[in-house]
Amino acid sequence: MLLSTAWALVGDGSNLKPRTSYNMNSPKVIVSKSHAGKVKGFIEEAFGTTTVILPAGGAGYKVLALLDPSDEDIGKADMYIHVTFIKKWDICAGNGLLTALGGHMTTLKGEEIDYSGVAGNNGGLLASVKVDHQALVAKLPAWDSADKH
Repeated sequence: MLLSTAWALVGDGSNLKPRTSYNMNSPKVIVSKSHAGKVKGFIEEAFGTTTVILPAGGAGYKVLALLDPSDEDIGKADMYIHVTFIKKWDICAGNGLLTALGGHMTTLKGEEIDYSGVAGNNGGLLASVKVDHQALVAKLPAWDSADKH
């Protein structure tokens, strides 16, 4: 994997860019490899059994997988979904990159992630770029954060 620095300033540019197209009919969804089993049924209920699930480590890496590849290891996912508790500091940089590129990272219910207060996010997350993010949220099955730790 190529080592490089990713940067973006909302309204001022980035050294990254979104890919030219994303597949929302039979998407490739990147997930945490430590929780791949927990998210499989959730994703298949939303997008069907032909959905490709890509387990990977590192929240930042999973966001980079949504973008134009700088090498063959990234640029393979159409969206990023996480259904268990995650520390906000693990996702804030990726959220900033997506925001600068016109993308979105929300809870699974489509709410903005609140970075104030507690250190963790219990609402799961959905990250996407260059697609109708709210349409993706609408496809997701009902989700209760109380049983997803």
